[in-house]
Amino acid sequence: MPSFRCADLGMNCGFEVKNGTSKDEVMQIAAIHAKTAHGMATIPPDLAAKVTAAIH
Repeated sequence: MPSFRCADLGMNCGFEVKNGTSKDEVMQIAAIHAKTAHGMATIPPDLAAKVTAAIH
């Protein structure tokens, strides 16, 4: 089951997606979190690549 934590990117944030059904689902959930918690209107391609690489 794919998972992701903001802390995996060195951020001081306790957000974690556990047991996603796919990498795409984890990315969608992380994007919503980035918008609501971190004020990011869009996810830059370089950050999206880092998030994708950090999904395990």
